[in-house]
Amino acid sequence: MTEKNYKNCKLGGSLVDDESDCCFGLPKLGKSGLENLSEIFRTLGDEGRLKLCLCCFENPCSVNELSESTGQSQSLTSHNLRQLREARILVSRKEGRRVLYELADDHIRHVIADMAHHVLEEHT
Repeated sequence: MTEKNYKNCKLGGSLVDDESDCCFGLPKLGKSGLENLSEIFRTLGDEGRLKLCLCCFENPCSVNELSESTGQSQSLTSHNLRQLREARILVSRKEGRRVLYELADDHIRHVIADMAHHVLEEHT
């Protein structure tokens, strides 16, 4: 991994040098974009809500399945699911009489997967 110069780090600036890095840089967020990004991380920062996202990582799940998997009451599960939908982290769709929840898109999937890999890295 090459060492980068962080002396000129600016909010909304990019530290990515080329397309060989993991991403293509950071877009300019502006005030409302920064607030929205902060809200997403705050929402994901709750262990109960994060567990719900991890359950939905590969397959859509119903409220009953999520409640059982996470050990949360159905009431708390529903409350957390509403917050996750409002933050555009999860989406819901009806399948017959059931409502299934899944990650909203690959951006959310990458954030969760990348951070999971990050926490498992050896600290040097």
